Amino acid sequence: MYRILVTDPLEESALKIFEEAPDVYFETRYGLSEDELIEKIKSFNAVLIRSATQISAKIIQSAENLKVIGRAGSGLDNVDVAAAEKKGIKVLNTPGTNAPAVAEMTIAYLFALARSLPRADHSMKKGLWEKKSFSGIELNERILGIIGCGTIGKSVARKARALGMHILVYNRSRVEMDDLTFDQVPLEELLKRSDFVSIHLALSENTRSLIGKKELALMKKEAYLINSSRGEIVDEGALLARLEEGLLAGAALDVFTNEPDYNKKLAAHEKVIATPHIGAATRESQQRVGVRIADLTLEFLRSKYIFL
Repeated sequence: MYRILVTDPLEESALKIFEEAPDVYFETRYGLSEDELIEKIKSFNAVLIRSATQISAKIIQSAENLKVIGRAGSGLDNVDVAAAEKKGIKVLNTPGTNAPAVAEMTIAYLFALARSLPRADHSMKKGLWEKKSFSGIELNERILGIIGCGTIGKSVARKARALGMHILVYNRSRVEMDDLTFDQVPLEELLKRSDFVSIHLALSENTRSLIGKKELALMKKEAYLINSSRGEIVDEGALLARLEEGLLAGAALDVFTNEPDYNKKLAAHEKVIATPHIGAATRESQQRVGVRIADLTLEFLRSKYIFL
């Protein structure tokens, strides 16, 4: 019998896979502290998580029967992958499954920033009619700089190009998109030329604080920054200073360095559109990532181990 612990909420369609499997026993236990998880995980062969649960080296070392860690989503910054590999524990994730949702969220941000939609809505709800205060810009013929052009970045590029935007890409490896006209350029050039900059990178030591004071200073005064990847990639203090000095037109942030204890001063700034890490929070995306990680976990366990 394969014992699977689910510590972050998954869609019912994913849990149903375990319910219907005759060789699976599973439990859902949400909000466990590190000490509680250390005790709980000892008898389980697999643990399934999202972004909330942190799988530390201490937890991994205490996991006597653990064979696989399944992350429903693409990022692995909440898993000590090195500690898992050292102990022979397989780490699985689901890159690309949330790409449509995050890409659409990015396009929504483009429109919201260009036309000041949140501020206009807020004004109307206060009973005001401030038509002259919300003159916007068109996305057509604007330059979108995409930092990190994997599955999500490419999806954003295609959608933005369909809106008439010109695409610049910064990526550490060569990007291939035969169906799309774009320019792959150094980061400094992208920041200088772009009207909108959108970040789509995984968090690593190479990307942490990639966009700091120096990089933000390269951006146009009329430019906008969008981050729907990981908060730690942007220096929040430097971004706030840039906004307060009037040296950046605005920002849209779905992610913050500390979540849920986020930078409230930054989020409350009048030039910032802030959302609580909901880029992948669509019904379709949640179903895809949940079902995918459930299938991958069972496939791995069944192919490698037999537990009676």
